[in-house]
Amino acid sequence: MQVRRIWELFRLALLKAWQHDTLRRVTIVSGFFLLLTAILAFNHLSPLESLEVGQISTRNIAAPLSKDIVDEEKTHLMREQKVRSTPPVYTHDPNVLGRTRNEIEQLFRVVLDNQGGSPWGEGGTATLDLAGIKANYGERFEQLKAQVAMVVPEKTLALLVQLRPESLAFLQMETDNLISEIMTLPGLTENNHDWPENTLATRAAGRVVPYTVNEAKAMVEDRIDASKLPAEAKQALHDLVPLFLHPNATLDEDATRRLRNEVRQSVAPVTIQIRQGDLIVREGEVVTEDQVRILSQLGLLRSGATLLRPAGTSLLILVSMAVLFVYLKQFRRELLVDERRMWLLGLLATMTLLTARVITSIRFHDQPEVLRLIFYLAPVATGPMLIALLLDTRVAIFMSALLSLWIGLITDYSIAHGMVAFLGSLVGIYAVSGLSQRMDFARSGLYVAAANITGVLATGLAMGIDLRLLLTYGLPMAGLGGITSAVFMIGSLPYLESAFQITTSVKLLELTNPNHPLLRRLLMEAPGTYHHSLLVGNLGEAAAEEIGADALLVRAGAYYHDIGKIRRPAFFIENQGRGENPHTKIAPTLSTLIITSHVKDGVELCTEAKIPRAVIDVVEQHHGETLVAYFYHRAMEMDRTESVQEKNFRYEGPKPQTKEAALVMLADSAEAAVRSLTQPTHGKIEGLVRKLIKDKLHDGQLEACELTFKDLDRIAESFCRVLNGIYHTRIEYPEQVSKDAEGSRGRSGTVYSG
Repeated sequence: MQVRRIWELFRLALLKAWQHDTLRRVTIVSGFFLLLTAILAFNHLSPLESLEVGQISTRNIAAPLSKDIVDEEKTHLMREQKVRSTPPVYTHDPNVLGRTRNEIEQLFRVVLDNQGGSPWGEGGTATLDLAGIKANYGERFEQLKAQVAMVVPEKTLALLVQLRPESLAFLQMETDNLISEIMTLPGLTENNHDWPENTLATRAAGRVVPYTVNEAKAMVEDRIDASKLPAEAKQALHDLVPLFLHPNATLDEDATRRLRNEVRQSVAPVTIQIRQGDLIVREGEVVTEDQVRILSQLGLLRSGATLLRPAGTSLLILVSMAVLFVYLKQFRRELLVDERRMWLLGLLATMTLLTARVITSIRFHDQPEVLRLIFYLAPVATGPMLIALLLDTRVAIFMSALLSLWIGLITDYSIAHGMVAFLGSLVGIYAVSGLSQRMDFARSGLYVAAANITGVLATGLAMGIDLRLLLTYGLPMAGLGGITSAVFMIGSLPYLESAFQITTSVKLLELTNPNHPLLRRLLMEAPGTYHHSLLVGNLGEAAAEEIGADALLVRAGAYYHDIGKIRRPAFFIENQGRGENPHTKIAPTLSTLIITSHVKDGVELCTEAKIPRAVIDVVEQHHGETLVAYFYHRAMEMDRTESVQEKNFRYEGPKPQTKEAALVMLADSAEAAVRSLTQPTHGKIEGLVRKLIKDKLHDGQLEACELTFKDLDRIAESFCRVLNGIYHTRIEYPEQVSKDAEGSRGRSGTVYSG
C-alpha cells in the first residue's frame, strides 16, 4: 500500500509538472537532444575496454566495423628513412668563385713583384729548400709573407719565388682553371652537415658536385695526378690549389626543416586493413602494443580523447538546436509556439537521422570504399520533403542544412555524403512545394534521384574515387535513395496528417475530387449549388494566384462552402428551377433562419466527414456577419415598426480570418450577383463586382483578414476576367426571341440565393 501511494503521488506530481508550459517544453527539447545525441554518437557510446600492454584479456574483442588502421610505428620509420635520404637545402653564393680568382691573381702578382724579374734560386732554378731561402732571403722572405693577403704555407711560397715568370704564369693559369672547374659547380660546403648516408653527391649539369672541401681536394689531386704536367708543376699544384678551395654554399636550416616536413607528409601512412568481425584480441591472450594501438583507433579503448568525442557531438547538436531556435523565433514564431508542430519537426528530424544510422550500421560489403558508396542508399530527403509539405518550405530548407551536417557526422565525417544529402533535399523540397496532383509525388522521387546521382558523380570524381566503383555502386545507390525518399514520404504522409491534424496540399487534392462522398451528395441533392460552388472555386483560385494566397485551399473551401444546403436544397433559388418558391409562404425571419443555418449545417456535415479544420474554417467564415438584405428589406416592408432589428438578419460569423476565407466570401457574392444580371456586359459585371467588394469592405467583413487595397483591386480584376468569360452576352435565334419574351412575362422575380 505504501509503495502504491508513493507511486500515485509521483504520478500526480508528474502530471502537474507536465501541465506547466515552460517545464513541458524544456523536457521535450531535452528529450530530443538526448535522442539525437544517442543517434549521432552511437559509434562512440559502445562499451569501452581499459586494456594495457602486457595485460591478459578476459574476453574476445572483435572489430565492430571495417576500417583501415594506421600503423603509426612503421609509418614513422618510413618517414624518417625518407627524411634521411633527403639532402639538406643549401644556399649557393656565385660570387665566391670571383673572389677566389682574385686571390689567385693577387698571390701570383705579389710573388712576381717580389722576384724583381728574376727567381730567387741559383741559376733561376728552384733548387733551394725552405732553410736555404730563409738563409739567403730572410728579411725579404718575411716581407713577402706580410704582403700575401691569405695564409700560404712557407714551403709553398719558397717554391713560387724560385720559379721563372713564364712558369709562374703557367702555374697561375692551371690553378685558375682547376679552381674554376671545381667551384663553378654549386654545393661546395665546409663539412658534411648530416648528409644522407646513401647520397654523398648529387647531379648538376650532368656532373658530380662534391659536397665538402675535402672531397673537392681529393678530386683536384686525382685530376692533377692524371694530367701530363711536369713533376715540379704537379707538386706545385698539389700544394697550391687546395689553398683556394672555399665553400660556395651555406646550409639553409629553415628551408631544410620545411623540406623535411614536406617529405614526412608526402609519405602515405602504412595501414592495416581491419574487417568487421576480425578478432583483435583473444580471451586469455597477453595484449601487445600493436593490439592496443588497433583498439584505440577503432574507438574500443577507454581514453580521455575517446570520451571527449561524444561530448563534442553533443555540443554540436546543442549549438545546432540553438541556431534553429533563433531562426524560428526570428522568422517563424508561430511554429515555435505551436507545441504540436514542434513535436512533428523533432520527430521528422529524428526519424531521418535514425534511418540513416540504421543503414550505415549495416555492413553490406567488406570493402570500405564500396561500403561508403552504399551509404547513399539512405533516404535522407524524406524528412525535408515532409517538413515542406506539413510545416513550411523555408523551415524545410533550413532543416535540410542541419540534417545534412548531421548526416556527414553519421557517415564518419564525410563531406561528400553531407553535400549529396543537402543537394537531394533541396531538390525534393522544390519538387513538393508546387504539388498540384498525385503524379508530382512520382516525379519528386525521380528529381531527387537525379540530384543524388549528379552529386555523387561530381563528388566522387573530385575525390578521385574509381569510376568503376561509382558506376557499379555509387550511382545506383544514389538513385535508389532518391526514389525511396519519395516512397517513404508517400507512405508516412497520411499517418502524419492524421496524427498531427495538418492539412496538406495532398489532402486538399483529395477533397477536390468530384468522387468525394459529400461532393457527390451535393451534385445529386443540390445540383444548382454544386455548379455554383464550382464557379466560386474557379473565381477564388484565379484570384488566389494573383495575390499569393493558397489557391488549392481556396478551391477546396469553395467546393464545400455551401455544403450545408444539402439539408434544405429547395429553399435556395439555384436549386428551385422553375418550381414554386417556398419563401413566399413563410415569414422573412424564418426564411433568414433557414438561409443562415446552412453555414452551421455545413460545419456539422464537414466535421462528421472529417474534413480538415482549414476547410471547415472557410465554410464557417465565408459569410462572416453579412446582412441577409433581401429578407431584411422584405421584413421592413411588412412591419414598419421598430421591432425589426438588423442583427436578427445577419449571419452569426465569425468574419473571415484568412485571405482564403475572404476570397471565398467575395467569390460567392460576386458569382451569385452576376448570375442575376439579365443582360451582363463587361461594364455591368465590373461595376457590380467592385460595388460588392466595396460594400463588404465598408460593412467591416474584411477587417479580420490580411487583404490590402492592392489585393482587393487585383481580386476585382481577376473576378471580372473570369466572369466575363462565363456570363458573356449570347446571340439569340429569331424564333427563340419571341418565345423567351412570352415566357418572361409570367416569370417571378429573383429571390436571394444565399
